[in-house]
Amino acid sequence: MDLGRYLDLYLAESEDHLRLLNQGLLALEAGEHIEAAVEESFRAAHTIKGMSATMGFRTVTDICHQLEDRLDDVRAKRLRASREVVDELLARADDLERAVKAAATGSPQVQHAEPAAGAPRLTTAGAPTVPTAGTPRITTTGSGGGRRVVRVKISDDSPMRAARALLLVRGLSAKQLITGSEPSDFTEAFGGTVVLFPVEDVDFKLLEGEIARAADIASVSIEDERSAPAEVEPAAAPVERRASAARLVRVDQQKLDSVADDVAELSVLHARLEHALHTGAGVHALEQMVDRIGVLAADLQTAVLSMRMVPVGDVFDRLPRLVRDAARALGKDVEFHLEGRDIELDRAILDEVIDPLIHLLRNAVDHGIEGPIGRIAADKSPRGQLTLRAIRERNSVRIEVEDDGRGVNAAKVIAKAEQLGVRVSGDASDVTDEELLRILSHPGFSTAEQVTDVSGRGVGMDAVVNRVRALGGALSMRSRPGEGSTFSIRLPITLALAQALHVRVAGEDYAIPLTHVTEALVLDPFLLLPRNGREGVLLREEVLPLVRLREVLRSGGAGQEGAAVITEVGEARSALAVDELVGREQILVKQFDPAIGTLPFFSGVTLLADGRPALVLDPLSVV
Repeated sequence: MDLGRYLDLYLAESEDHLRLLNQGLLALEAGEHIEAAVEESFRAAHTIKGMSATMGFRTVTDICHQLEDRLDDVRAKRLRASREVVDELLARADDLERAVKAAATGSPQVQHAEPAAGAPRLTTAGAPTVPTAGTPRITTTGSGGGRRVVRVKISDDSPMRAARALLLVRGLSAKQLITGSEPSDFTEAFGGTVVLFPVEDVDFKLLEGEIARAADIASVSIEDERSAPAEVEPAAAPVERRASAARLVRVDQQKLDSVADDVAELSVLHARLEHALHTGAGVHALEQMVDRIGVLAADLQTAVLSMRMVPVGDVFDRLPRLVRDAARALGKDVEFHLEGRDIELDRAILDEVIDPLIHLLRNAVDHGIEGPIGRIAADKSPRGQLTLRAIRERNSVRIEVEDDGRGVNAAKVIAKAEQLGVRVSGDASDVTDEELLRILSHPGFSTAEQVTDVSGRGVGMDAVVNRVRALGGALSMRSRPGEGSTFSIRLPITLALAQALHVRVAGEDYAIPLTHVTEALVLDPFLLLPRNGREGVLLREEVLPLVRLREVLRSGGAGQEGAAVITEVGEARSALAVDELVGREQILVKQFDPAIGTLPFFSGVTLLADGRPALVLDPLSVV
């Protein structure tokens, strides 16, 4: 049995309760439903304490216990929930988060966050226990003439002796102090004694200190290898230390039952097909079974994809603390709102979109929202408003970051762009939001006059754009001078499967994901009109810029452009000219390593319904 899975579950559960703890403390600071906020925070800390005690993580348990004591003081009104008290509680919540990760990965030390000046101090046993008079010391036996091993006995009253031994071995292996252990695999049958095989020329005093920091150690002794039991042999390789916890998703039991039923029926159909092939069953019988297999495959696909979907609130709930800390660091007062927390998105996408959201929120607090004096001068409330929302749209989800700040200063952006030599197509009076976003997304671009802990290093919008595009999404911006800005990220609902438009250009097949496609039309020559010195297509009294894929893809094959695919990114729309619209297909996108010289317009490759391969075209890179 791999005890590592318990650590993964422990980390996943602890992360959920740490999020609840931070939510409760932020609500306490805001003065919202104080009694409920205290209870939620207390319950989260208590749950983490119970799980940590079961795992034998004493440091984590101590921090939780002290948080409970202070929260109980607030609950009993022995202590007022002042700003300083909440600052200290949040600092200790940070200690708790670090302690949880350190305990589960075998890290020997927890660094403490510094509370605000003048804040009351919580006595915290944040660092692991150091050797004291009562701590078992290493004793030495044998002649010392051969290779030495270290025998460690875990206390009999330890809640999970195998887990303690596993963590000890992982930690020492990660520090390259041992080459392995016996046993190397810790199961429920673990007897409580582990033999460690030190590296050559190991500093035994250092090794002693590391072992002494571990909890629940009953005794430690150094022995000659030949004096150890005959069956003990060095492990072939060090125990691998897991770099990060596995990603876990909670699944409704009914969904698992449905999948199990469909898989069982597929097994029966497989047996029936084999029997039919051997007995020469008629075509009609085979067609019935094939049709039923198709239905079951579709049901399984729907069920499995639904298991990958999680509410965006799983990520959104981590962000109020970030906004609060950024605002405090800049001396601003910001009220943060979350909307659409129940909208579901593929877990793989949700995990990747967290960094772009952090960039956008930090930029909104730093560059967008004015300070209290600036807001009063602009006839606004001293408290800025920042909203993060998710909206479901057809086959995609749109995530918006909206603030009521000053908006993007077009003149300042263009002046900075000219200094850096970035191409600008217009002046501040007529520059579009799309053009401003292109400039802001230039690598290294920043309008910050000084570097702060929040921003100003020229790293941000380009990283946001690149990450979003890697997910098959798009970023757009809408700025209102003096009123605020809105940044929108449009993402596909899942990366596993995608709806795509199958098109043909110069005899080659391509797939265009429908995430950014609004419609398609016949490319009538009478619809072609000039637009800003370029070709355009007339669509319902609007002339859209035309991009001829034959020219972009440098295709020289036979054929003629006869259709146009309308793409939309934010408020900007374009028409992609193709030879033929083959139809709509559901595709499985696979990443690929393009050969040298491959055009940078493809996000992956797929197999079409007829089994032929096709490149997946990224319409954003083409436009």
